[in-house]
Amino acid sequence: MILPIEMRDYRSNDEFFQALRELMQRIEEQGNIQAARELRDGFSCLNGLTDGWALLMESIDRVISGTHGRIEAGDMAELKDMLMGVKKIVCRK
Repeated sequence: MILPIEMRDYRSNDEFFQALRELMQRIEEQGNIQAARELRDGFSCLNGLTDGWALLMESIDRVISGTHGRIEAGDMAELKDMLMGVKKIVCRK
């Protein structure tokens, strides 16, 4: 049985950005250089507009679908949680 996990709420964009920076660092330290690079590329696209968030969303999605267990479970859960939050921003839901 899989229990639903409540999505983390960030108090500000800065708090989200800091959490993402820390996650990218941990992913890189795990030896997933390409995944960390992909996330940094998406992060660098943030420009205050929805299109920047959409590019970050695509980067996160590519990392999730392309790492196949190479990211620690807790970090993967956090990344998926971040993806849900970014999707809310992009889709305005």
